[in-house]
Amino acid sequence: MKKNYLLLFPLFLFFLFFSCKKKEITPAFILLTEDDFKYCINVDNYNSTHQTPYTYGKEELEVIKQQTIKDVLVNFNGKSLGYWRLPSKIPLLPNYSGSNNIQIIPCVRILNSSLTAAPYYFLEPVPKETFFEIEKEGEYTFKDLKDLKYEYVRSVEFPVLETFAKSTSFKPFDTIYTTPLEIFYHPDEKKNVGRVELKDTVDFFNVVTGFLNLKGVGTRKFWEMKYKCESGEMILYLNFRNTSTGIFQQDMAVLPESNSWKKVYIDLTDIISWVSGSSDNVSVLLGIRGNRNQNATKATFYIDNIKLVTMFAPY
Repeated sequence: MKKNYLLLFPLFLFFLFFSCKKKEITPAFILLTEDDFKYCINVDNYNSTHQTPYTYGKEELEVIKQQTIKDVLVNFNGKSLGYWRLPSKIPLLPNYSGSNNIQIIPCVRILNSSLTAAPYYFLEPVPKETFFEIEKEGEYTFKDLKDLKYEYVRSVEFPVLETFAKSTSFKPFDTIYTTPLEIFYHPDEKKNVGRVELKDTVDFFNVVTGFLNLKGVGTRKFWEMKYKCESGEMILYLNFRNTSTGIFQQDMAVLPESNSWKKVYIDLTDIISWVSGSSDNVSVLLGIRGNRNQNATKATFYIDNIKLVTMFAPY
């Protein structure tokens, strides 16, 4: 019996060696930064592929190509590598025997959803699939991905596109709120922006667009805006008008005091779908109100590049 144990011992060592040996996995890396996505949207063909072209206004095309992308979702060889905050050095575990397919999806932080990162649904990559060869421990950048660019989906529209180039569609809410939104040339931005100043006895303002007729269900809708609040805060809200509820107001986001420019993304899809119910359309206006801090003698509010962007299903 003892002899049989001795014969089995080499087999046991052989099995133990190979079962404990770990597979060597050496990643490559892709380095992505915010600068990679500052100019990643191609609008050269926008006028020819969309129903709302901006033939006579370069300002409009410049505005719709400007985004603030600080997060990405990365898929590699059919597997999700998750969401990454830029800048990031992302490890890739490739199939070294052939080409590797990478998908990089720009994401934004939705203000009215606890600042969760979500894909920016309105873009599609060109080319849609990017294959490239990589080596172990190699480091690659956005430029190595065959000049990957993004374009707006064909069904994208901009019911509101406020550039402040010459005028503004935002007016005081009523005669009580008389502080207007003025056109102001901002020296740092080197362009016109919207500005409201609160001083003397004026403590707040309230400006709105006209009512917009929007499709209720079957569309995604974002409200996007650059802003800066000096010595005060702003609230973005919607006013709805329909036959069942009359007119009612829904606050969407509070923008706290900030002495630097920020970009805000607000998802309006669910609230507009809920209000419209079974109706095909809903009438809604965009509103901005603000107030100065109690201890401030003056408050100044700047807003720019206001966009209401929609996209019809299928997304």
